[in-house]
Amino acid sequence: MVRLALWVLCCFGFAWLFRRRIRWVIAAVLGLWMLVPTVGSPLITGVDSGSLSMHAASWLIFAAFIVRLAHDPVSLRRVLAREFFLFMGLALVVAAGFLASRTSQEGGGMVLLVDQILAPVLFFLILLSAALTDPGLVTALRTMLLTLVALTCVIALVQWLTHSVLFYEEGFLTQYWFNPDTDRWMGTLDQPLALSLAICVAAPLVAGLKHNSLQALLLILMITGVLVTQSRVGLFVVGFSVVAVVLFAKRRAWVKVGFLAVLSVATWFIVQSPLVAGVAQRLEDDTGSAEARGRALEYFVAHWSDYFIAGQGIGASYRVAVQGGLETSFESPLVMYSIDFGIVFALLYFGMMAYLVLKHATRHHFRGLTLAGLLAVAVPQTYSSLATRSAAAILIWTVFAMLVMAGDEVVRQGQLAKAARLDLDAETVGRR
Repeated sequence: MVRLALWVLCCFGFAWLFRRRIRWVIAAVLGLWMLVPTVGSPLITGVDSGSLSMHAASWLIFAAFIVRLAHDPVSLRRVLAREFFLFMGLALVVAAGFLASRTSQEGGGMVLLVDQILAPVLFFLILLSAALTDPGLVTALRTMLLTLVALTCVIALVQWLTHSVLFYEEGFLTQYWFNPDTDRWMGTLDQPLALSLAICVAAPLVAGLKHNSLQALLLILMITGVLVTQSRVGLFVVGFSVVAVVLFAKRRAWVKVGFLAVLSVATWFIVQSPLVAGVAQRLEDDTGSAEARGRALEYFVAHWSDYFIAGQGIGASYRVAVQGGLETSFESPLVMYSIDFGIVFALLYFGMMAYLVLKHATRHHFRGLTLAGLLAVAVPQTYSSLATRSAAAILIWTVFAMLVMAGDEVVRQGQLAKAARLDLDAETVGRR
């Protein structure tokens, strides 16, 4: 507890010190989630179980929110007023999850509720409030995400080359799914599929970069990273994103053709390497995972009325899967949250995500961001992403915040241009 108290004190001190330079706090939150997995968080907080075992980054988010509330409450009120119904809906989801967990006879995973819903939503609020006075924040966030994803891809590649987890080995060995012999790596994230999700969401953002060489390097690194994770969905999505980046990027047609040719040659060499062996094997034989997921979905459909309004508490879906004789979890956060705190509230939560993307998809000119937002909604549904503690939630809510910011920036620029035209017209009339 002493170490946790020191960490909380450090979080408040850091948040207060950089209250006027909140980009540093934002970078610290993203860096902590991307570079310190859940199994590594106790090394910082000193708490590995119980109601206070939230991720180290969640404590920093709470500190940043409280400092923001004290230092600049006006910005928070402006965001809440503008997105009142969105945050009201999110508050209902949090309340439903809390009540379902507290009233469940088996108890509930309150830490999961905090790490995967409450803290990411507060971070989303902080980002939007910070963007009111920092119009360049969306570009800075893109740089942060691409840098962190590239770093984790490099670490994952080194893990594959050395056949060693490198970091947090003691913690990873406590995870039932971890098996070094599979040669399926995750960098410093919590699972291989978490790294795959991060790559999928970040890949479209490469389209907004100016330098062709940097774009090519990042895309090749991401292709390599997703092969190391052996994610079939990730491989398809990144392949699609590569084509999208080439098409969306602002360059001449002949440059696009040459760029695509370079990427194709690089991809061919990667495919010829041993990197592709793991994912190729999974494409040939999914070891019954598709059948297991089918049975899980059938079980949920047969019992959906049990969870229509009230769920059985956060994390209950894992217990229900075992009781139902299933070989895997339900492998979908929509289904798992439906069991945890009710179908109505699960649909509300993911429906608001889709609403955010659809509402802001056409309101900005930030290349690749709309595709990143769509992937942030779709890809998490392919595995138990948000129903397990990982960086998944913080990543997707950051992308949603970027969508809102990018749309606001277009409106702000339009207002400035209109004001400039009015000033010019007034000056012209004055001269006459």
